[in-house]
Amino acid sequence: MLENKPHRGKILIFLAIQFFFFFGISLATPTSVVKAINIPSTFGNIKEVFDIQDTKLANTQNPNTNLDKTIIHIQDAHCNYEAQKNMAQLLDYLVKEQNLKLIMVEGGSGNVNLEFLRNYADKKAREGVADKYLKLGKISGEEYLDIVADYPLDLYGIEDEALYEAHLDVFHKVDALRDESLKYLDDLSKVVNALKPKIYSEEVKYLESAKKNYEDKTLSLGEYCGYLKNIAINKGFDLQSYPFLSVFAELARLEKEVDFKQAEAQRNEFIKSLGSLLNEKQVKAVVDKSQDFKAGKINPGEYYSFLKDLAAKKRINLEQNYPQLGAYIRYINENKKIDVAQLLKEVGSLEEKIKEALFANADQKRLYEISKALNVLKGVVSLELTPEDYGYFQANRPDMSTGSWMSFLSVNCAKYKLAVQAPASGIVDENLGKFEEFYKLGADREQAFIKNIVKKMDESGEKIAVFIAGGFHTPGMTQMFKERGYSYAVVTPTITKKTDSSVYLSVLRGEKKNLQSENIDKGNSGTNGSDEE
Repeated sequence: MLENKPHRGKILIFLAIQFFFFFGISLATPTSVVKAINIPSTFGNIKEVFDIQDTKLANTQNPNTNLDKTIIHIQDAHCNYEAQKNMAQLLDYLVKEQNLKLIMVEGGSGNVNLEFLRNYADKKAREGVADKYLKLGKISGEEYLDIVADYPLDLYGIEDEALYEAHLDVFHKVDALRDESLKYLDDLSKVVNALKPKIYSEEVKYLESAKKNYEDKTLSLGEYCGYLKNIAINKGFDLQSYPFLSVFAELARLEKEVDFKQAEAQRNEFIKSLGSLLNEKQVKAVVDKSQDFKAGKINPGEYYSFLKDLAAKKRINLEQNYPQLGAYIRYINENKKIDVAQLLKEVGSLEEKIKEALFANADQKRLYEISKALNVLKGVVSLELTPEDYGYFQANRPDMSTGSWMSFLSVNCAKYKLAVQAPASGIVDENLGKFEEFYKLGADREQAFIKNIVKKMDESGEKIAVFIAGGFHTPGMTQMFKERGYSYAVVTPTITKKTDSSVYLSVLRGEKKNLQSENIDKGNSGTNGSDEE
């Protein structure tokens, strides 16, 4: 029988496409290290990527630029076992995929390796004992990996010892004040919450209820954005100042329309249909574009737009023939427009603007100001303040005096004949300076961090390194990375369970113990991590 060469060519094209999509192909080496970093979602998620090559700094002779160096900043969820275990796996992945060697950490100075403990027992025994200590919060994810791994790691502490000790000393002082201060603030919250139904209008109460539902995760961020957007439209606000919020609200609507399993199935069917339509040159274009997508050189929006354009050229109506794939492409195109950090800023800003419009009198506004200041103070005193709330605290420092609220609260409690009374105490006002010092020293430590990071990376010659620190340090550190010309990625370990802050506080109080070689040597791999020492 004669060979049908054109038909055979179509079959080869079909097989090439099928093999690529369902089994993968080798990837081309990307030009940008930071954009090529991919993190398995079971271990963590990339929150932000900054590539110095995309900026004007890449074309200057600025001595502060480090064009060939990349820092992966992992946001540490202190003493969260799940997060620490995932971070260990994330680091192991980076060692194997990115040839990572250098891991720089807060909380220590100089060489902080635990590799020497490998000499005391085999891998299985080390894993058992290290896992126990990880559950107790007495070692961290990178320390766990350093104990159980069979390859060299360079764990390096980037603290200024004097600053760290000063910070720790202030911690002990404020920690002694925490419980009494939080109780006082909780008592004030009871008064404020009792006044809200009396003073707030129905519209303001409904807004407060929606925000609480969002914070309690019974209302999604997309639904909350849609709610805020609708109020803003009804109030005649110009939403041009809130582009990400507007897009995200639309994204939430689109998400409800997409059946993601069906979209995936339809994508595969679409790829199959290309087998009989593309020539070899077009197949190569698809494969090249797909390589760029998998390597992180183009985002999902660009990739799926390419497929959509290809469908149009081949007169394949995606919306008609593959409606879920078409909806998914629209979803992706909207999603790529979102800057999460800016989105959250817009949410907060629009909340403020809406409330200003909803307040019918000075009492409503004043109660809201007290309520917000109270929530920020709780973050200050609990030592769980976010960078955004820290900025609010600094900008509104005069209104952070609980004593200045007493007259308003007392007068209105009497006016509405409430059983609760505003408690009087100087515990917070008199000691607020100590809490401020705690946060200031935290910021001062960041200057030591960047100094030691630059020095260590220069001395080691490493082109890629990990920096592990709590998320409070992220805004300050990423800004300094930019200023010094580093590319960076911000990564969060996957977490499904809330951190027990009491474990972390016990570590800071000095209850953390060293991992002794004799414990490793015993090989207590069957010990339950919840057992007492």
